[in-house]
Amino acid sequence: MATALVIEDDDDIRRLLEVVLTQAGYSVVAADTGRGGLEAIEAQVPDLLLVDVGLPDIEGYEVVRRARDRVGGHIVMLSARSQEADIQLGIDAGADEYLTKPFRPRQLRERLTEIVSQPVSRAER
Repeated sequence: MATALVIEDDDDIRRLLEVVLTQAGYSVVAADTGRGGLEAIEAQVPDLLLVDVGLPDIEGYEVVRRARDRVGGHIVMLSARSQEADIQLGIDAGADEYLTKPFRPRQLRERLTEIVSQPVSRAER
């Protein structure tokens, strides 16, 4: 079974992501801080990583930069920040996709299915 790691400090959103990913067939691990997420990656490298930008200890962009070399699968950033500059920062940090909140669970599941069906591109990194 593929594994997904969710790094999200908002309890409600984290639980929602856990449900959506479980319904999509993932075994889900969750962390509420960047540091906790990076420790989880050391314990088990996920096939899919979802990272919130606004974490309480380490900014999500930095978490992605640190995780990119370890995670061979897709990395998706989630944020309420929807400015083009924010999106570009996420992609530059190493995310494969940047999705904005709020989102509907079914649409998120469909979008994640699309993302993981595409090859992970390392050429530009």
